[in-house]
Amino acid sequence: MVEFTLEPFANDSFRLLKSMKENQVEVKGDYYIPLSQQEIADINHMSKLKTNRLLRDLIEGDYVCPYQNKRGKYAITEKGQKVLRLIQKKNT
Repeated sequence: MVEFTLEPFANDSFRLLKSMKENQVEVKGDYYIPLSQQEIADINHMSKLKTNRLLRDLIEGDYVCPYQNKRGKYAITEKGQKVLRLIQKKNT
């Protein structure tokens, strides 16, 4: 059997979500992303404007939320985690 994943077909929203997961930190059992929009943009080689739009869409879709209502800190919701698991799932 050949393994495959849908990840190569993912759009910029998924790539942004994935990079946020890769850059999250854990503090006392909570995970959050301590990066500014500019830092997220730089990591993903996108403009800040595009990053801002994608991040707003992810928040409105309930995939990401502000972490403890703090500016510049984000958390991936359970819905966002599920999307990451489904797209990255390897099929055999």
